[in-house]
Amino acid sequence: MRRTLWPFGLLLIAAAAQAVTADLDGFLRSIEQAAQPPTPVRADGKLVVTTPEKSDTNQIVLIQRDANDLFIELRQPPLRALITDGAKAYVLPPGASAAKDWPANEPLGNSDFTREDLEPFALNRFQTPRIVDENPEQITVAFFPKQSQYSLVVFTFDREKKVAVKTMYYQETLSNLVKMRRDTDHVLVGRRWLPTTVTIEQFALRTQSALQLRWTQDPPLTPELFQPEFLARPSGITWPTPPAQQ
Repeated sequence: MRRTLWPFGLLLIAAAAQAVTADLDGFLRSIEQAAQPPTPVRADGKLVVTTPEKSDTNQIVLIQRDANDLFIELRQPPLRALITDGAKAYVLPPGASAAKDWPANEPLGNSDFTREDLEPFALNRFQTPRIVDENPEQITVAFFPKQSQYSLVVFTFDREKKVAVKTMYYQETLSNLVKMRRDTDHVLVGRRWLPTTVTIEQFALRTQSALQLRWTQDPPLTPELFQPEFLARPSGITWPTPPAQQ
């Protein structure tokens, strides 16, 4: 089943005639800069995957360092993954003895988050940004990805916090909306606003995946954690005790 949004398609055609202003370019570069932590940060939490039939929960750790590399570990079933600043990515699936390349459209475990959905915002991944809507609090910008599973990605940014609060993903056409992500409940960690709740819906499958995160700054880490050849070795991650089930 396709989910269409024809009014947006008309808006996009109108917006295509607009030139990218210096103000927009400067704002997007500030978004990109805000996505890069000046010091490493760590998130501990859980990943909840909900389908029409069931709901699965897994503990998760995310570590992002100042080079903008992102390390991900799921506890059970175990999975480790790495996204590097150069857009290369690797994953160690459950039971594997060595890491493999992680394609952009391959999911994280059984979730609706693909590798591409988890990459920090970077302007070099996109072309032809166009303002679709704006108000004093938010600005919505449409992007055409350069190499992607998506035909169009539309971000709504919070002007003050310099973060994306909603992302819409289109495939094949400019009107086939397949997924939507929301980043909410931001907290200030150092000088960055980071979401404590991230949800993504996949409309055709009627599934939803949600990250619930607690952030800390300057976690202890070793350089080996961000080297693909070491993904198959124990990470040394200390897991917090999961909260009691209600």
